Amino acid sequence: MSSIKNVRLVCMDMDGTLFSVNEQIPDINIRALRECEKRGIRAALVSGRNYRFLTDHALKISPNVSIVSANGARIDERPGGKCIFEGVYEQDFAQTVSRILWDSGVNYEAYTDSANFTFRPERVTPAHKRSLEKYQANGHLLKIENVSGWDTSGIKGIYKFVAFSDDVDLLDALRSAFDAKWIAHSSSSAQNVEIMPRGVNKGNALLILADYLGIRQEDTMAFGDYTNDIDMLKASGHPVA
Repeated sequence: MSSIKNVRLVCMDMDGTLFSVNEQIPDINIRALRECEKRGIRAALVSGRNYRFLTDHALKISPNVSIVSANGARIDERPGGKCIFEGVYEQDFAQTVSRILWDSGVNYEAYTDSANFTFRPERVTPAHKRSLEKYQANGHLLKIENVSGWDTSGIKGIYKFVAFSDDVDLLDALRSAFDAKWIAHSSSSAQNVEIMPRGVNKGNALLILADYLGIRQEDTMAFGDYTNDIDMLKASGHPVA
């Protein structure tokens, strides 16, 4: 293992890790990441959240913070900088995933760069409804479009699907349905299930970003707290959970 003194890239999960309980980055964390930059260490925000949301928070730290959004489906060198990777769903796979989600009866969304497409909006949980309203009020979400039925053929550039429910048994049954099809899934909280395009996850994003920046894998560090962080922690030279 490389010495921790050689770390040149620090990848930070947001919810439950970098954030405080009010979805803000505490001053002590901002100061720590700014000190990293002074020492030649690149910071990256790595989250299931969208690019616009993460850009606002990155700029509170530094204009040089890298952004990994939608659990690794999009990687940007810095706010307003070069997009170095996008991984979106192939149409056939999107149809397969959407049909499984639809058959479960759960409320779910397809995330794209331009909108959130909502399936079964009448079943949205109160907590997620509040989150969407806050996203829109802050300008982090361009639009929400409701979809009738499970067909995704008219939706281009899907980054990920997310199912939401307060029914733990329903989500467990959904995970089992994906397991039966050998479809990988993860979660960012106990109330959701996230399904990514094949090969897209936070771990691969860390590797892509490190390679782009010319940083060895063993000289990376990652912080995370939930199942959608596992791939990133495994890929990092210095994981912190």
